[in-house]
Amino acid sequence: MQIDDQLILITLYTVLLPRFMDKNKILGRRNFIKTVAMGAAGVGTAALTRQSLRADSAAVVTPPSPKQDPHQAILFLDNWLIEKQVGLERVWGKPRFVKEVFHDFHPRVLGYGGYASMFWDERVGKYVLYAAVFPPEADPGTFVIRLESDSPYEWADPIYDATVTPAWKGFQQVVVDEKGERFWPIYINTLAGTPQASRGYLMSTYHPDRQIHQSIAGYSADGRHFDMRTMRSWQSARADTWCGWIWNSRAGVYQIHTRPTHVDRRIAIITSRDLENFTPATTVLQPDAIDGPGTEFYSMPAKAYEGMFIGLLHVFDTDAFEEANRVKMAGRVQTQLTYSYNGFNWYRGERTPFVPTREYGQLGGGQVYAMDMLRTKEDKLLFLVEGTKGEHASYPDMQKAGIDTRGAFGPLLYELRLDGFCSMKTRSKDGLLRTKTIIPQSAAISINVRTSPHTAVRVQLLDGVTGLPLPGYTLAEAVPISGDHLFARPQWKGASDLAKLVGKPIRIEIMMREAELFAIRVACHIFVGTESTVTL
Repeated sequence: MQIDDQLILITLYTVLLPRFMDKNKILGRRNFIKTVAMGAAGVGTAALTRQSLRADSAAVVTPPSPKQDPHQAILFLDNWLIEKQVGLERVWGKPRFVKEVFHDFHPRVLGYGGYASMFWDERVGKYVLYAAVFPPEADPGTFVIRLESDSPYEWADPIYDATVTPAWKGFQQVVVDEKGERFWPIYINTLAGTPQASRGYLMSTYHPDRQIHQSIAGYSADGRHFDMRTMRSWQSARADTWCGWIWNSRAGVYQIHTRPTHVDRRIAIITSRDLENFTPATTVLQPDAIDGPGTEFYSMPAKAYEGMFIGLLHVFDTDAFEEANRVKMAGRVQTQLTYSYNGFNWYRGERTPFVPTREYGQLGGGQVYAMDMLRTKEDKLLFLVEGTKGEHASYPDMQKAGIDTRGAFGPLLYELRLDGFCSMKTRSKDGLLRTKTIIPQSAAISINVRTSPHTAVRVQLLDGVTGLPLPGYTLAEAVPISGDHLFARPQWKGASDLAKLVGKPIRIEIMMREAELFAIRVACHIFVGTESTVTL
């Protein structure tokens, strides 16, 4: 786990130091610094006190704090938990296009979608989609509608009366303020499952008064009516892009993904424990030396996933010939995949688009912004993607050319296998993958795997310290797993789970023949250093 230097200093002097004062005596500097590093990794204070007085030993396991949930799954977005791989290659997954969401557009709008959100709303027992409606000038004038459906794949076209002026008053289910006026809430989602669940829905956006350089957040009981008089400012800059929020249960904070400041196209995070007080923006991701000149990061929606976080990075390749403008407006946006183990330190895997643009002339042929991801009841990953027919800020040129821009913006649906972000696949006939040492916290274990009809995989468990096969869990005793399974349960002739190994350090070794492995699901602590940690 990477720890920010300022966070270490703050923790050192304001939190941990007083705990280790005993009759005006303090532990030795070496043990205290070691304690701080271990505490940042999620190890309980009581266990730290005991362990700091012992000599380092790989055989000694210090349990993490019981307040922290164990790591839930091993994905293969990087090699950190892979100890050995032979005959395997990493294959990066791409969601497949499913459909365009809407077919009918108001005659006087550019389209629907924008910084949209899609989720299961337990308050109404339906899926909900918030979609922006863009007038011909796109912004100002944008407003948002709320749609509901029994299926995340099927959404009725928005209902409107084209004879009504202004256009927003002719739409049904418009999100409004306390005066019944439309505004542009960039992101809305339910607070269900978070400490502020009783407040209903949380909205984050920029201040509707363009002369006020603030970004604001507010609540709604029904998801449609927000009282601007109770809003809270979370940034002294206008969030001019996607600025959605997630609940980070590991850190116990709400975090808003935004930009460091207006049109500074990098990714920053602002956090709050109570949605009343907010930290300053901290930049967590920006283009690096591998990115081409002129690359900017437009925005990055994020979702909690299996104990970690998946990010959908909107990479803006600006036009190299737009030299007159300091802030570039022309160019193409595509979506790359990012991930984080704690929500704060973000990594990039493959640098090619996770969701690439479609063919020219199609919706999505100019830009594709993956806005949201949900897990369906059928255990598939469904992505809501905003597509445009032209590249960034191209609609004025389209209008000047006399082209009908109705429907130039619109949402798309894409689908991906569960855990299908990447896989480890045999290069030829046989392959082997071995994890680093973990400590199972429950008996359950499953693998997401696909094999040829005539081949199989076998799972062997090794001693986490010695690396020797554990009796009763060897390859010779393993029951072969063949076919396509999301949750295949490894079994052995004398064991059907990990019940006898809970709390003990093990390594998992999988022998594969013409197979593709997507994930290993096991609630575990990570044991790669002298102490175990809850997560990477």
